[in-house]
Amino acid sequence: MPKHVFFDLDNTLTLSRRPMKPEHAPIFDELCRARDVIVVTGGTQVHIEEQVGLANGRYFMLAQSGNHAIDKAGAELWREELTAEQVNASLAVIAKMRALFNEPVKDENDLIDNRGAQIGFSVIGYHEDPTRKDKFDPDFSRRKRVLSDLTEDVHALRATGIEVFPAGSSGYNFTIIGKDKGVNVARLIEREGWQRQDAVYVGDALGPGENDHSVVGVITTHAVSGPDDTFTFIKEVLS
Repeated sequence: MPKHVFFDLDNTLTLSRRPMKPEHAPIFDELCRARDVIVVTGGTQVHIEEQVGLANGRYFMLAQSGNHAIDKAGAELWREELTAEQVNASLAVIAKMRALFNEPVKDENDLIDNRGAQIGFSVIGYHEDPTRKDKFDPDFSRRKRVLSDLTEDVHALRATGIEVFPAGSSGYNFTIIGKDKGVNVARLIEREGWQRQDAVYVGDALGPGENDHSVVGVITTHAVSGPDDTFTFIKEVLS
């Protein structure tokens, strides 16, 4: 059984941008006591602790696709930052995405989240009704199609050092090329002196072009369909 368990957050440990289910919390705590637990997400440290609960020595955080790393004690291990050029290039692509989707939104200020190490964009809003978010693009097809329609823009974005891929239930992450989840998972393993064969990554979006795919080939991965599936796997790890 794995000694070091890495988890995606949205739609893996919790539903997208929602707190962990009460029945899952004690199982998660038990795993944190028994194994090294690492939460890996495009979201920030604040998002992780809002959804999973305060770390308080329980788990590591690889926030912003691992570009902001925090150990169990709350010490910052590393932090990367986007340049002004990269921010502006990302915002230009987001403007074109919005035009292509042409989706109604309740709050114009709830769509773009510049987190420092990456930018998140929710097509319909981070705090939109959960039911609408869950139904928006469950198989990533709409978001992948828009990326295909913007091939030239995506290539230009890459020239600034930024890549973009679907994330969560209704959004995209704009991240630094070469500093994705896979790279940062490997970076933490090396820093801690762990062995890759002792680690596993659990995620709901391991397919090509999806936000967990960069971990494939770095360590063993385990695909899940949502939080309930994840906690079935956790029970197996603990048994």
